Amino acid sequence: MVDHPKRDLPGAVMLGYQLARRGASVVLVPMYEQAVDVPRLGLDALVVNYARPVNLDLMRSFARSGVALYVLDTEGGVLAEKGGNSPPAMAEHIKGSGYAEILTGYFFWGQRLHDAFLDAGTMKPEQLHLTGCPRFDFAAPRWRALLDGEPRGYVLVNANFPLVNSRFTGKPGGEREAMVRAGWDGAYVDRFIADLKQVFANYLVEIDRLAAARPDRDILVRPHPFESDEVYRNALARRPNVRVDGAGSVLDRIRNAAAVVHLNCGTAVESVLLGKLPLQLEYLNTSTTSGHAGLPARVSRSVASFDELLGAIDRIDSETEAFDFARVHAADIEAFFYLNDGQAAERVADTLMRAAPSRRPYVSLLATVKGTRDKPSIGQVAKGAASAVLGSAVTERLRSRFNPVRRDKRVDPTFVNALLQRIAAHDRAAASQLTAERARCAATGLPLASIAIEPR
Repeated sequence: MVDHPKRDLPGAVMLGYQLARRGASVVLVPMYEQAVDVPRLGLDALVVNYARPVNLDLMRSFARSGVALYVLDTEGGVLAEKGGNSPPAMAEHIKGSGYAEILTGYFFWGQRLHDAFLDAGTMKPEQLHLTGCPRFDFAAPRWRALLDGEPRGYVLVNANFPLVNSRFTGKPGGEREAMVRAGWDGAYVDRFIADLKQVFANYLVEIDRLAAARPDRDILVRPHPFESDEVYRNALARRPNVRVDGAGSVLDRIRNAAAVVHLNCGTAVESVLLGKLPLQLEYLNTSTTSGHAGLPARVSRSVASFDELLGAIDRIDSETEAFDFARVHAADIEAFFYLNDGQAAERVADTLMRAAPSRRPYVSLLATVKGTRDKPSIGQVAKGAASAVLGSAVTERLRSRFNPVRRDKRVDPTFVNALLQRIAAHDRAAASQLTAERARCAATGLPLASIAIEPR
């Protein structure tokens, strides 16, 4: 399952490559199309992007059909010390929500979350797999050459404010409701959001001050993939040395940066993996925002004032040389992200290949029409019926014309095939033995939004 292509697709392609090398037929399923595509693909197993209340009913339907369900969470590394996405809370959620009964296995980014599930007796030990996350394989020396090159030396400013600057949630209070549903205390969420709004405003001011103070330094501002970029463009429009651009992979941008400026952003981890100095604007934090998720601060060079920020940027080379990347990884990152060895996708693939299918592959056109739900809404039936008649490749394209959210979540077969060939060539494998193209319905042959990766 591919949630957000900008963030998750390269890792999904890497996993698909490793599975295809082992003889499996692999399908990359856009998250928004899972309810209509999964019943038409003839799957033995499905690796989903998270196990949350919002998709529990859908996952139960898949499990009842005989599909083996695994979780490879898209956000399993930078976790809170307490609250809804702390390791103990995540373990208790899976145990008490009903997910433990329907999941075949769970893949963990790091030891800390794995041990929380083990200690809580969430699932059987043999169902818990410590693998790392495939999307970070590209940061390892083994695969790093696959990252795109571009002009180097800019200061990369990464943002992390989707909760108060959402690109996707149009409903007022939607992000708050999502946090509460995920297990956070409502009063805490209100306090956190109030502080975050002020911190966000201050963050914009400091980036503007930085651009004004160092006009000869190129600055690339990268909003979080779930953020609107309009507020950044408006706030920084008068600075010719600033470019606001969230396109492409964040790993590419980090690799070619001189340093990374951030505040409580998980990309501090990727910065360390790639040997780039992460500068945390600690002086902008409140006690609430700093305590929400402490890992990014712990793995960064803390900055206590604006003047200190300027000094660190003026001395980037010596500051980078003095930063002990290996110690930081061993002390704080490995427990949450496991090894930086480029083998996470291989570990996941090996686990999946060892699991023999328990039933015949799942195909059901009726489930497609119903959106794989017991009590579908009229809209879900309309979407399912149109997809059954036309193929989801067509209905997805039509709907994305009018909805930018869906446009951003489409999976491009051209990109998948190009990256697949680059991975194979870099791995000195026979690239021509693999192909990526639109999947087709197992019963009707209609083209689907999903992308199939198969040995030729």
